Amino acid sequence: MYNEALVTIESAFPLSGTLTIPEEKQDNYPAVLIIAGSGKGDRDGNLKNLQMNIYKDLAEFLTSQGYMTLRYDKRGTYKSGGNFNEAGLSDLIDDAVEGVRFLKSHPNADPDRILILGHSEGALIGPAVHNREPVDGLILLAGAAERSADLIPRQSEMAYAEMNVAGGLKGWLFRTFKVADRARKQNTQIFRKVSDSEKTVMRVKGIKVNAKWVRETLAYNVLEYLERADCPVLAVTGEKDVQVPPGHARLTAETVPGKSEWHIIPDMNHMLKDYEGEHTMLGIMKEYKSVADRPLSPRLLEVIGEWLVAQELMHSK
Repeated sequence: MYNEALVTIESAFPLSGTLTIPEEKQDNYPAVLIIAGSGKGDRDGNLKNLQMNIYKDLAEFLTSQGYMTLRYDKRGTYKSGGNFNEAGLSDLIDDAVEGVRFLKSHPNADPDRILILGHSEGALIGPAVHNREPVDGLILLAGAAERSADLIPRQSEMAYAEMNVAGGLKGWLFRTFKVADRARKQNTQIFRKVSDSEKTVMRVKGIKVNAKWVRETLAYNVLEYLERADCPVLAVTGEKDVQVPPGHARLTAETVPGKSEWHIIPDMNHMLKDYEGEHTMLGIMKEYKSVADRPLSPRLLEVIGEWLVAQELMHSK
């Protein structure tokens, strides 16, 4: 059981968040800032058409382990101020830094035991947040260990490759109308147009594009920050993650100079849930919807719980 409170993080815009505090009374608690993945998901990890509750479930688990947690709506989404379409990656880092500072100054949090848990994009920016506002540990879930300029095109190429080998009528249509070639050419044009611009928001082929976020993401290299992450690091990826290579958990752990640990969880996908079916880039949304109401991977929670116990043992020495 735990107590929950709605709070406001004072960043460039007020960010609406949820604080969970263990029910067991203590003077203070170790605390975890949860940094979400990309997109317009809310603080609980939900989209309007995809209710996953990833971050709500993680917060509840962490609180059951004796940790305070803080999760929040990104700027310009749900109950937070600002404009989501105008927010760049640097702005998201700024907001997360203020989240760490919020916990460090909270009367119920132990400022010497603040951790960051980042998922997907949150795992990418977590090391940059630590570089600005040092924390006592990083839990990086489904995070890449390469330049974003390499990661993003490779994800697209995986989808194009699947189009070219797809079976049935769908595959025939993909190949007949050269869908992969057209998509590759269109994406190249979009990225070039955005990169050549200094606009914060652009409209490309009728679609509003967060140009600042795209430019800053393509220029971002998480390795620069991992190489300076001198705190304990836990890197975990799912064996069935098709968005981030599972082996990047090991690369992350090998890159950081501090004490590290890495795990690849069998059957776990990018949304931290177990899925036994076929994993493809083209079928990714269908897969995510099919596991939306499933719990987080039990093995993932075991790994995080064991790592947290080890950190507490180290702290008590």
